[in-house]
Amino acid sequence: MKNGTCSKCGSTQVYKSVNTSWSGDGITVKVLGDKVTEVFPTEAYLCLDCRNLEIYVEETAAALFGKGKSLTESIQASDNWKKI
Repeated sequence: MKNGTCSKCGSTQVYKSVNTSWSGDGITVKVLGDKVTEVFPTEAYLCLDCRNLEIYVEETAAALFGKGKSLTESIQASDNWKKI
């Protein structure tokens, strides 16, 4: 979807979330681990035709908020993410 075409239906009615808040654009991925919330910025893309939503965590070395862990460390130590 990053190229403006929906990966599910092929539509070009794709919109990217653009937020200028302190945590970056899109939404945030919150990970609760060690009783501290780690916040990672994301890019979110939405297709208006089929309602497909794709969210990509930005490639940052560490969380913007929390203990500064990496995404991998935070997810693996979190109580609110389960490996499937």
